[in-house]
Amino acid sequence: MQDHRGRCTLQLLGNELRFLRLRGYGRPFRSEWRPTLIFRDSPVCLNFESSAPHQPCERCPLFEFVPEVRRKTLMPCHIPLDPEGATVTLLYQNGTQQQLDKAVRNWLEATIEKLQREENNHARS
Repeated sequence: MQDHRGRCTLQLLGNELRFLRLRGYGRPFRSEWRPTLIFRDSPVCLNFESSAPHQPCERCPLFEFVPEVRRKTLMPCHIPLDPEGATVTLLYQNGTQQQLDKAVRNWLEATIEKLQREENNHARS
């Protein structure tokens, strides 16, 4: 059986995928002047509630997916979404919302599948 943290991560990624599929990103909801930002404006972000005290990004459940070299940056939401290393930030700068949504969806689906496989292998041993 996978540990509690692993199950929580799996559930969190599933919730994020549902949020993406419901078109939770790419349209304004917090303010009228900008669309939502992937991961930063997600309920998964520890700083989602702007009125709450700021939490360090190291406590984010997605922080384990951030490469070591990017963990000390101001906004470390630089999870590689594909083998080429495309990140949300890079796709915001050089892609379309559709490309970004597809890359994040693919990453979420692949990561969920990998974690489920690991959970199943762990349960059998």
